[in-house]
Amino acid sequence: MKARTGVTREEALKAAEACTRLLREQFGARTVHVCGSAAGGSPWHSRSDLDLVVEGLAADRYLDALAAAWDLLPEGLDLDLLRIETAPPSLVRRLRREEEIPDDPKEALAQQIREKLGSLERPAREAETWTAQRRDDPSVFDLRAAGSIVHDFYTGTERIFERVAVQMDEHLPAGIHRHTDLLRQMERAQAGKREAILDHGLALRLHRYMRFRHLFRHSYGYELV
Repeated sequence: MKARTGVTREEALKAAEACTRLLREQFGARTVHVCGSAAGGSPWHSRSDLDLVVEGLAADRYLDALAAAWDLLPEGLDLDLLRIETAPPSLVRRLRREEEIPDDPKEALAQQIREKLGSLERPAREAETWTAQRRDDPSVFDLRAAGSIVHDFYTGTERIFERVAVQMDEHLPAGIHRHTDLLRQMERAQAGKREAILDHGLALRLHRYMRFRHLFRHSYGYELV
């Protein structure tokens, strides 16, 4: 499968090599790990990004490194660059070979989902903290923060659904309605492959998060209420 504008896994790996040289030579990185679908951890698909985890990149140089690496990417390929200090613990354990990826595809997928669910705990905790401290008249900064938390929550949720769609259903929706179609796909059992992931009630609740994420991405922060 190819990425958004026809970027292949081979092209992504070539970009990863260029980014690795850049991060080592100009930003002092000791090690650069290629992760995710580019590394073969899951099938390459139409929304695959280039996932890199860097050791030895100073926090105050992260944005400069990210901008420089972006310039090396082919059109249509996105970059997810993480400092190892902020990477999910389970991912760090795998990179350091303290935890192996199961050979069985379903077990490997289950491990990936557990990792993504673990990542969702952070915005959930942030939402609880925000709610506990919420004022009756929140400032625009409070609302922007809350919107970002909700955005991150649904984005992480959708990434789980994408992995199920690619690795079990062998079909990832495309087109302008792809986000809604993906959510509906998770409501349906796939004959001979899996049971339904969501019941209709939960899908409706998640649909509200999805619509808010769209609003958040396409509105100015000061318009939030």
